[in-house]
Amino acid sequence: MRHDGAVRYKQVWANLTARAPELERVANGRRQSAEQLKAELLASPPKIWLARVRGEERFRSPDLLDLLVEECHGALPFEPHRAQDFAKVAVDLGRLLSPQVAQEPPLEETLCRALCLGSHAERLLGEHRTADGLLVRAAFFTSDPAARGFYCRALGLLRWDQGRTEEAVALFHQAGRRYRELEDVREEAICSALLGLLYSEEEEWTQAASALLSSRSGLDSQHHALLAAQAHLTLARGHALKNRPAEAQALRQTVWTLYPCVPVEEAMASLLWRESQVAEALGDLDNAGTLLDSVRRRYIDKGYLPEATLTTLQLSWIRARQGRREEAFELSAKLTEVFEERRGFDVSLRALGCLAQEMAREPLKAGTLRYPRIFQSYRMRGVFPRPVLFV
Repeated sequence: MRHDGAVRYKQVWANLTARAPELERVANGRRQSAEQLKAELLASPPKIWLARVRGEERFRSPDLLDLLVEECHGALPFEPHRAQDFAKVAVDLGRLLSPQVAQEPPLEETLCRALCLGSHAERLLGEHRTADGLLVRAAFFTSDPAARGFYCRALGLLRWDQGRTEEAVALFHQAGRRYRELEDVREEAICSALLGLLYSEEEEWTQAASALLSSRSGLDSQHHALLAAQAHLTLARGHALKNRPAEAQALRQTVWTLYPCVPVEEAMASLLWRESQVAEALGDLDNAGTLLDSVRRRYIDKGYLPEATLTTLQLSWIRARQGRREEAFELSAKLTEVFEERRGFDVSLRALGCLAQEMAREPLKAGTLRYPRIFQSYRMRGVFPRPVLFV
C-alpha cells in the first residue's frame, strides 16, 4: 500500500510539474485581466466604486478582490482614508462573491483579510465601534491558521487602543502561535515585537525585553522599518535602565539607519520621542531635552493631549535635573494654557501635581520620572492616545 501511495504521489507531482508553465500562463492572464479591471475602477471617483462593483457583473472577480486588498494594505498605516475606501469596496465585493467562499478556501482568507484591514483603517481614524463591527464579521472567516493569526493581531491592536491591554496581550500571544504553526518566522516576530511594545507601555520591562529579544531575528527591517525602529529603541531603553549602556547605544545607532525608511512626520515624532527616552536613560540630558522639545511642540500644535502631557512631564523633569526649574514651570504653564478646557485635562493636572512634588525634593533623584499606566487613565476618561500605527 505504501508503494502504491508513493507511485501515485510521484504521478501527481509529475503531472503538476509538466503543467506548471500552463498554470503559470493562466495565472498571469487572470492577473492581467484583474489589473485592467482595477485600473478602470480606480479611474472613477471612490464614491462610485461601490455602485460600479454592485452594478457591473464583470467586476465580480476574486482576482480583483486580491488586488483591492493589496491596495488597502499598501495604504496602511499612513493613508487611512484611502485604505478605508479600498476596504469598503473590497468587503462589498467579497460579500458579492460569498457564494464561492465555501468552494474556494483562499477566498475565505482574502475576505477575512479585507475585513481586518478595513478595521485597521477605521481604528486609525478613531472609529472604534465600526472597527469592532468589521472584526465581528471577520471572525466568521478564520478557519485558516493564517487568517486566524491576522484576525487575532488586528483585534489585539484594537483592544490595545481601547485600553483593554490584558485582552490585547492574549490576542498577540494567540496570533504568534498561529504563525508559529505555519512556520512563518516574520509574522511571528511581528507579534512578539507588538507584545514587547505593549509590555513597555505598562513598564513591565522584564516581559518587554523577553518579547523584543525574541522578535529580533525574524523582524524584517526592510518591510517593517517603523516597527523595527520602535522595537529597537524600546529594547535600548530597557538596556539603559538596567545599566547596559553599550548595548543600548548600539541599538540606538542601528535605528539611525532605519530613519530614512520612515519618512512620515507623524511616525518620526513617535520615534524621536522613544529615542529621547533612551538618551535620558543613558544620562545624556542635553540630547534628550533637544529631542523632546521638538516632539512636544508638535504634539501641542496637533492638540494631542496625552502625548503633549507626557512629553511635557519628561522634559520638565530633565530641565529640573539640569538646574533649570523655572523652565520646567513654564512648560507646565504652557500645557495648561493650551489644554485647560479640554476633556481629560484633570488627568494632566494630577500628573503635573506629582511632578511638582518630585521637583520640590532635595536633592532630585537621578533616574527618569515614571508615570506608569497614564495612558490608561486617559482612556478611562474617553481621551485616546494616538493609535498604534503598525498594521
